[in-house]
Amino acid sequence: MSQQRIEAFEAMVAAQPEQEMVWYGLANEYVKLERWEEAAGALRQVVKLNADFTAAYQMLGTALLNQGQRDEARRAWADGIEVANRTGAWKARQHMEGLLTNSETTATGGEFCE
Repeated sequence: MSQQRIEAFEAMVAAQPEQEMVWYGLANEYVKLERWEEAAGALRQVVKLNADFTAAYQMLGTALLNQGQRDEARRAWADGIEVANRTGAWKARQHMEGLLTNSETTATGGEFCE
């Protein structure tokens, strides 16, 4: 089922490459299948299109951490915390602060808070 959804989102991305929500939907489907590299690519596109999309920073950090890119994951969460502070997204900020703290002691993992 997820592969069909990925194909649908890929078609939407081709038709609407400027729509961050379409990229975010595609990233969500990649995450479901643990296709971390592709998820990270889609999420980087989300934050390129909308630098205030805090949920994308959360998920990007998780995708990077699951690829073993701990420092890059920590940078994504730190950037997300800055965005959350600026936009008032306190719940996202708290969650990313927790992910950042937990990443100091763990090499993998990082759950996404919806």
